[in-house]
Amino acid sequence: MGIKFFDEFIFGTATSSHQIEGNNKWNDWWYYEQMGKLPYKSNKACNHWELYKEDIVLMHSLGYDGYRFSIEWSRIFPEEEKINENALDRYREIIELLLKSGMTPNVTLHHFTSPHWFMRKGGFAKEENLKYWGQYVETVVEILKGVKLVATFNEPMVYVMMGYLTAYWPPFVKSPFKAFRVAANLLKAHALAYEILSSRLKVGIVKNIPIMLAASDTERDKKAAEKADNLFNWNFLDAIWSGKFKGVFSTYTVPESDVDFVGVNYYTASEVKYSWNPLKFFFDARLAELSERKTQMGWSVYPRGIHEAIVKVSRYEKPIYVTENGIATLDDEWRKEFIVQHLQYVHKAIEEGYNVKGYFYWSLMDNYEWKEGFKPRFGLIEVDYTTFKRKPRESAYMYGEISQKKEISDELIRKYGLKAP
Repeated sequence: MGIKFFDEFIFGTATSSHQIEGNNKWNDWWYYEQMGKLPYKSNKACNHWELYKEDIVLMHSLGYDGYRFSIEWSRIFPEEEKINENALDRYREIIELLLKSGMTPNVTLHHFTSPHWFMRKGGFAKEENLKYWGQYVETVVEILKGVKLVATFNEPMVYVMMGYLTAYWPPFVKSPFKAFRVAANLLKAHALAYEILSSRLKVGIVKNIPIMLAASDTERDKKAAEKADNLFNWNFLDAIWSGKFKGVFSTYTVPESDVDFVGVNYYTASEVKYSWNPLKFFFDARLAELSERKTQMGWSVYPRGIHEAIVKVSRYEKPIYVTENGIATLDDEWRKEFIVQHLQYVHKAIEEGYNVKGYFYWSLMDNYEWKEGFKPRFGLIEVDYTTFKRKPRESAYMYGEISQKKEISDELIRKYGLKAP
């Protein structure tokens, strides 16, 4: 009989604006790409800004019933106080095409990129800049009619860690003090957006939940893993309701707010051990070495982690959507295995009573994978970056079949699944 999902469960795919649209010339990433501070340039990316109609027709033909995408703030406000009405119209058309096709739009308002002019003013490091964020949110609310799910931020702690702690991403700042101030201001920005949007829309936030595994059974390593887990995963989410964000050096007061759903992005696990180094906050976290086989991102695959992430997020008693889960590989058989095994664990969570309402595979198509460029291939759909031709992989059809039937067949479980998740 296979594994049956309930009829309203959404099987969708996910993308983000800068990674697929192309020519996002007004944001901070583009600026650093042109400056040579980033190793790869996004250029036309997947040319989705021009090919959006064909892409929506294609995902509908493949049988998907949801699509998560982000609005590019810098397209709406390429300059301070200057609204690009054409960009607003384009996003509205994308939403209308999805609704007409019977697909659920899941919109993210901030997916790592910000207008360059906003960042030149200090970005989210300065609380006074939140007025610009509020202006953006109030501007886009008019085009969101018919949208059920809107997330304010994608992976806020990844944004903080990559941009302000490790300086691996723009704006290339390495300051723990500034990092936690940015995190506190993101919480304030979420509260502001929730206030503007929540009377008309279901408003959530999307959080990457890496599973933190202790490197050993020693008490030190266990406590280090717990500290990393709280610092990266839970302090931010807790603060939405408590109004208190616990940084490493101090606690920040932020407005008490709410969410109508939590988006869970899950990819892999980290291994954490105790460190004597106060600059590392007394723990050392690395990608877990769980198998010899690694994805193109260098990650181990740990399907059980998606169940653990769902269980942990359920503490907030809000509907949960898996907003990203995917694998970068050229081996499409492995992609099929990845999807089936992670969905087995999602189904297990639902059977246990956890309120999971949808799953969005990352990604609909191959795309610009930030600092890693175009090499990692996450897509259900292969993209030729010279011609922009789209070619669905076998996994795209398999996932469409699961979506249409709301079921993983016995045949797929026998071939790709786990015997007892």
